[in-house]
Amino acid sequence: MKGNEDLSAEIDDEVLQELYSWIDGIPLSRPKRNITRDFSDGVMAAEVVNHFFPGYVELHNYPVASACNQKMENWHVLNRKVFKKLNFEVADDVIRAICTCKPVVIEHVLMALRTKIDRILWERDHPPPKQDEKPEVDQEQKSPYVASFASPASPRGRNKGKTGLKGAPVKGATGAAGAAKKGPNTSKQESPTVPQHHGSQSKLQPTAQVYPATDTVSKVQFEEKQQECLAKDETIQILNAKVRRLEHLLHLKDIRIEDLQQRLDQLRPSNPSGPVGTGYGPTRR
Repeated sequence: MKGNEDLSAEIDDEVLQELYSWIDGIPLSRPKRNITRDFSDGVMAAEVVNHFFPGYVELHNYPVASACNQKMENWHVLNRKVFKKLNFEVADDVIRAICTCKPVVIEHVLMALRTKIDRILWERDHPPPKQDEKPEVDQEQKSPYVASFASPASPRGRNKGKTGLKGAPVKGATGAAGAAKKGPNTSKQESPTVPQHHGSQSKLQPTAQVYPATDTVSKVQFEEKQQECLAKDETIQILNAKVRRLEHLLHLKDIRIEDLQQRLDQLRPSNPSGPVGTGYGPTRR
């Protein structure tokens, strides 16, 4: 709810009485005395939302307050944690007006909140129809081949055969069928009244095969599996690069070990007369 709206405007008495009756039907933790002061700290507003959407509100986050700063903090928490889920917001200047008990402001806010709650509840109880649950008329309008592929044996096909493509009655609707039964001579006398529609219907026939819906689903599954394979190939390439990097590090370590071994051999003193460091043996006399 934006702050540039005229919240000081008077509200019709019948609308106010309806709003008060709506509030009275909601169980609240405190007795209802003065709606301007009762809702100033935001606690009862949180309880109103909790009555319709229990999972949206944690009532322990809204302590009863008398100081203006704590009241505003409660409303700000409502904005962030609760009203955001309802796509509803109260502006800062409106919050300040509510916390300072400015007349008529809380009524405007509660009316807007009630409208939002009623709309969400209605949309939840009346979800939009899925693609498969749409009326049959809507599904027929989307298919460009309904006119040419309608079965004459069905009631829909018989109606289309009688009315034509534009709904005009065809006098010789049964002429083609009668001509087929009577023979080639009678078919010349009883030709259809609207023969030009056959050429237009033949143009509507698809040149490619029309696949059932199950093939479309399998195609989607194939694309998903293809994406998974690409992702796995990328992971394998990354792991191979890491293996090559580790092999290179091992090679560098081997070179370093050989270099240090050569230096150690160079620093070790040579003793051609005998081994060095044999320990203390027994002395000879």
